[in-house]
Amino acid sequence: MIDFYTILTFLVVYLICSINPAIEVCKRKTGEDIRKLGSGNAGTANAMRVLGTPLGTLVIILDELKVFVSFFLMMLITKLFGHEIDTAFKVIFILASIIGHCFPIYYGFRGGKGVIVGITTMAIFDPTNAAICIIAGLVVLLFTKTTSMATLAGSILYVIISFVHGYDYIWAVIIAEAIVMFKHRGSIYRILTRQEHKFK
Repeated sequence: MIDFYTILTFLVVYLICSINPAIEVCKRKTGEDIRKLGSGNAGTANAMRVLGTPLGTLVIILDELKVFVSFFLMMLITKLFGHEIDTAFKVIFILASIIGHCFPIYYGFRGGKGVIVGITTMAIFDPTNAAICIIAGLVVLLFTKTTSMATLAGSILYVIISFVHGYDYIWAVIIAEAIVMFKHRGSIYRILTRQEHKFK
């Protein structure tokens, strides 16, 4: 049931996760829009490429931080309303954080691809399996030297794990994964046509 609590918590998480560190840091550093530089993505991989490792790392930290800040604010609101951290809480948080990052209201709904936000969200609710998916992604990265393949492998593995464990928020995971896949549609095409960029 959609009520005031649902709308409020969704908006709080969405608005916080809509803040894009890659765009903001690049704007302050270069005066340019990172979406017009490098790969054109407003995410951590392109931030590393365009801004360098130190500022790219800062972008990662800020992306993770916004997820944690929104989570604790949502917990506070939940307690004020007398609710619990239940299935509805997890579903709202997962969807609001991914949608906010990928389709941010502040930047014309053109945001990142949801990788760091997705990983951080997984780590909050399911740290052990999140670690497994991260390790799996790193293994894929080691063998393929393709960041997008590693990202997609790790995220797809988490969907499988969610199915196996029968998580009560599985449909939110599926929707979030669909959004991540949609944002990676260009990379998926390049992977299939063997044109995707590999790092050296």
